[in-house]
Amino acid sequence: MNLKKKITTLAVLGVMVTAVASAANIGVVNMNQVVSSYPGYGAIDMKMQAVTNEYRPKIEKEMEAVNKIQDKTKAKAQYDAKVVPLIKKANEEAEKIAGPMLDSIHSKIEAIRVAKGLDVVVDDLGAIQAADTNSKVENVTPDVVASLK
Repeated sequence: MNLKKKITTLAVLGVMVTAVASAANIGVVNMNQVVSSYPGYGAIDMKMQAVTNEYRPKIEKEMEAVNKIQDKTKAKAQYDAKVVPLIKKANEEAEKIAGPMLDSIHSKIEAIRVAKGLDVVVDDLGAIQAADTNSKVENVTPDVVASLK
């Protein structure tokens, strides 16, 4: 999974909108574009890749050992004892690297949401399954990118 997908996964902007009962002002943001435009993103990406490069082989090695265990109970115990801590440690390191960037992005999105009078901002237009015909949908990606500079 590349960094943009990881960050998009981490970047939960709120509850997914499946239906809006009345007219709403809905903002849409392209998180991949925002993350790519973040000042210093290249260095952050390199650090995230270093974490991936450090932990992937360790996790794969432990998974190979787990997959060789025939007894499912023992395999799960081995997974919990060896693989889960590695995944947790990798995620903690990734959060230390990407967390400040995501916090900054989220604060910019929230400021733009408030300034534009939007009820909600989602990172996927497909999340909106139904909305009142009077609802307004606005792409706020350019505003977020500009605010990060």
